[in-house]
Amino acid sequence: MNISPYSHCKSKTSTLLEFIKNSSGVSAIACAVLLTGCGGSSSNDNDSIVRPDSVLGIWFGQATTVEGGQEMVLIAVSPEGKATMFSEASRDTLIAHGSVSENVFSSEDTMLYPGANMTRHGSMQVTATEDSLEGSATVSGRILGFSADKVGSSEDVSLTDIAGNYSTSRAEGSYTRSFSIDADGIISGSDSNGCSYSGAVEPIGGMSALFNITVKADVCFDDFEYEGLLAYGAFPFEFQNSINERKGIVIAAEDSSKAFAFRQFSPQD
Repeated sequence: MNISPYSHCKSKTSTLLEFIKNSSGVSAIACAVLLTGCGGSSSNDNDSIVRPDSVLGIWFGQATTVEGGQEMVLIAVSPEGKATMFSEASRDTLIAHGSVSENVFSSEDTMLYPGANMTRHGSMQVTATEDSLEGSATVSGRILGFSADKVGSSEDVSLTDIAGNYSTSRAEGSYTRSFSIDADGIISGSDSNGCSYSGAVEPIGGMSALFNITVKADVCFDDFEYEGLLAYGAFPFEFQNSINERKGIVIAAEDSSKAFAFRQFSPQD
């Protein structure tokens, strides 16, 4: 799907994508995903091969919003038939369950979790051609378009690499969530609303820097258990008024009711 031009956003997008591809600090950025074209092979499953034009992996680019604007997003597609989209700016999060066929991911079970307002249900289809991803999702009659470039890696990423402390805050510090991931992938943490968090991060066979994640929230208004994907790398979202250059995580997960989402972008402390 062609995305209507927004000159300011496209300029910012081009700069960020060049930052992903060409930065002299590429080892700090792009070492996020298994990509055979970059010479990587996964320690999780050395027999698995991700083709250069495979839709699997982690992508960074832009998407239209249901309001018609554009924003920077991270898209992840797993071989288990799950795709997620996360925007740090609006906190809009999309989670789709579907099928992977050659270089195409398609889903008739797609939920959009806006940063505000109600969830929306629909479908999604994306196609990969070499290192580019194009596609769209139709949710509650509105179309979101995607355009992204693959984030490549020349090294494997393990649970030991992602172990660390992560925190995020919004609304001028009125809400903060902090948690840690240990070298075995065990999660523990809490937030300023009194919720406590537990869970686990698990490798996905044949992939590097993309993990399954389960997060359980307790002592909240209600207790929820979220499942989704965690991507690890140096993703150039805006963070503390500048473009982030540190490695960190992006989480997009949903409760089984498909009414609530757990989403987070955090550089690694």
